[in-house]
Amino acid sequence: MALEAITDKIVETDVLVMGGGIAGCCVAAKAANKGLKVTLAEKAKTDRSGSAAAGIDHYGNFPPRTRSFTPVDIPPEEFAGIWNGWQAAFNWEGQFTDPNALYRLYKYGFWTLEELEKLGITSKWHNGEYYWMPAAAAWEGAKGVLRVHWANIKPMLAKAVRKSGVNVLERTMVVDFLTKDGKVTGATAVNTRTGDFIVIKAKAVVAATGLFTRCYDGETPLFWKNKFRYHWCPATISGDSYAAAYRAGVELANMDVSGFTFRMRDDLTISFGNFVRGDGIPAKQYTWDGERTPYLPGPAQYKEEEDRGKTPLYFSLQHLPDDFHKRMEIAFADERLVSFKIAEDRGFNPRLHRYDLMPIQSPSMHMACGINTDEYFRSSLPGLYAVGDCAAGFHNCGMATVSALLLADDLPGFLSEFKEPVIDEAQVESQKQAALAPLSVRDGTDPIELESAVRYACERYAGFFKSEGKLREGLRRLGSLRRVFSPRLTAKNPHQLMRCLEVRNILDLAEVHLNAVMERKETRGSSIRLDYPEKDTSLDNIHIYQRFENGKPVLELRKAPELKPEYIKGGK
Repeated sequence: MALEAITDKIVETDVLVMGGGIAGCCVAAKAANKGLKVTLAEKAKTDRSGSAAAGIDHYGNFPPRTRSFTPVDIPPEEFAGIWNGWQAAFNWEGQFTDPNALYRLYKYGFWTLEELEKLGITSKWHNGEYYWMPAAAAWEGAKGVLRVHWANIKPMLAKAVRKSGVNVLERTMVVDFLTKDGKVTGATAVNTRTGDFIVIKAKAVVAATGLFTRCYDGETPLFWKNKFRYHWCPATISGDSYAAAYRAGVELANMDVSGFTFRMRDDLTISFGNFVRGDGIPAKQYTWDGERTPYLPGPAQYKEEEDRGKTPLYFSLQHLPDDFHKRMEIAFADERLVSFKIAEDRGFNPRLHRYDLMPIQSPSMHMACGINTDEYFRSSLPGLYAVGDCAAGFHNCGMATVSALLLADDLPGFLSEFKEPVIDEAQVESQKQAALAPLSVRDGTDPIELESAVRYACERYAGFFKSEGKLREGLRRLGSLRRVFSPRLTAKNPHQLMRCLEVRNILDLAEVHLNAVMERKETRGSSIRLDYPEKDTSLDNIHIYQRFENGKPVLELRKAPELKPEYIKGGK
């Protein structure tokens, strides 16, 4: 059967970028400026898509001691501090999987600011200078985090993408990757407005769709049944590229990772980041009866406060000077302007009131790491790359921009090694049937109802305190949802079909997540196993890798890569 008879549209390109957030826009625009034919597929509208859709108020990815805006060599002792800090991020050891990738991300942090300027994005404050947020740094003049006026960063990046000549496919959700002879050859996609089924032939595919967290409930408010109030944009955290990569046999790394943190119970009135990013001045934390407590304790410390009858805990900004509150208001205007109105309507005043905290298992902040890559952002499948939050461990906008712009520089060289893609028509037909099946189901399962059931299974059986029995029951329930309800997913229109495709990805990855959690037979950081209460030192620097091979899931424990000698100053 001819390919034209299977699909509604065929797109041919050098590079397909999956996802139009910060990372996707950066890699697409720069790769096009370097002469490549680039297509960007975004399931929403590129002008306001991705986790930075509403704006950004701070940006950081800079090594200590550096003062020049050029690539730098990072002394070994300083990089060791950076690496150890990331390893312990959110009380978790093992979030970041490759020190070589982290080294490059920090080495080119300042260079990235210059590259963003070329795309029309300035990192300078309104006075024309860089505004470095004060930090408790060990080195005088250390650089850490910039305050930025990036309320409109997404419309600006979308403009740069179009100016570069990128072929932008909006309202277009990538379904699965196409492969041939062990290499990616493109992808299939669905237009979520017209329902058109699309084949995109590409020499290379760049995954840039953000984190995966929607297998757990959103943060607040607590009374919503089908919660979509996440720290990140809900549309970007359904794991679309994680799942497509996994089904294509690509290796995922550390999919067991989740963190423990606090959120405000009324997070809509104030951004949590303003407590921990307060221009070097932290919030104060109190018990219900006014006793000061250590700032942001981990799960063990929180349990002690619980046992003492001292919870709930509260955050307070009452001690901060007026100029701090004014700076916080500027940050709100750049990232979450609506909070002003919500706080006013509810009578909240940050200068006067304390904020009730709730402890949560926090996949919404740092969830499963993602697609395993090397320091050049290459996955285990030739021709498939991952940048931004969907690459293993890259969980902030600073890392998204650096990884995307570095990859764009390398893509012309990578593509010179690849031949023209050949499409497997039988694979296209199989993916089409799976993608469009919900359109023909009547009186079936609503995708949001199924997603809520998946979230419940993860919350209930893989939340704070884990054990093999709970995890096995969680996997049993996920298996039942897959057998009984997944085949009955129904979509009345192409937009609802997008929700069906999302929950398919969420269900696949929830099973991957619980299998990885069950394999971590120890208590480490924020992962508490009641049946394995001690840390297993034999698992130090051992990461969990998973892939789908010959129709079966494969899980391996392997040692993480070591830092290459050439990435240490002087080669030592």
